[in-house]
Amino acid sequence: MPGALRACHTGNAGVLIYMEETDEAVLGVDIFCRDRKGLYMDTPEEERKRLLALIGRQELKTLLFTHEHGDHFCLEDVLEALKENPRLHIISTQAVIRRIREKSGAGILTEIRREETGTVKIGLGSGAWENAAALTFFNAPHMGEQFAEVQNLVCLLEAGGKKILLPGDARPDAELFERTASWSPVIDWLIGPFPLLGLPSSRKKMAAALTVRRALAVHLPRPERDIHGWRASAVKVCERAADGLPMPLFGDAPGQIYLL
Repeated sequence: MPGALRACHTGNAGVLIYMEETDEAVLGVDIFCRDRKGLYMDTPEEERKRLLALIGRQELKTLLFTHEHGDHFCLEDVLEALKENPRLHIISTQAVIRRIREKSGAGILTEIRREETGTVKIGLGSGAWENAAALTFFNAPHMGEQFAEVQNLVCLLEAGGKKILLPGDARPDAELFERTASWSPVIDWLIGPFPLLGLPSSRKKMAAALTVRRALAVHLPRPERDIHGWRASAVKVCERAADGLPMPLFGDAPGQIYLL
């Protein structure tokens, strides 16, 4: 039975999750990104080449993109990945899948429709860990009123004996955490954008619905662009909180590896 997991932070909100013992990749989430506005980290070139090589060797077979924004999804890199492996499995929203299909006939593309109001379950794994990982998805509103029309996928990953919440840019409302709790009231790892843990209102709703054991805060602004001190504010909120939620690790450095 597969053992411990590791997560490699690939840039901005991107993570590559793999089995520690065998180095077998389980899932790449938002691993190719390019923020045209320059506020958030892109996937570094060295990391991008490493990921493409893993895909070319078919060591990474499944990618998830939570929504279409450039700081989570780079079409050019995905098209290059499909050239490396035309059988690459990509799971995403209608907008992302449509953009891929407009440019390429390759890939095994799984589209989660905007109209889907329930949960969608997909099994993962092959070889030694066939069916040892499972994904559950549901649609949740994107944070920010200006992005209300953007379809955003919340991913619940069960693998290596862990339950991991990957919410994309989901709005931190009570429904997000209540729906997650219906899947599992205990979350081993939350890997998500820093406002989920850096906003007192979000923390209150999360703590009311979930027990979160560990957290990795990603989607941090570039230090030189953080003119409002968002990161420092989030750290201060987390340090002062007495709500039972963990002090998160902050994903400042792409390439950093975390034992899950």
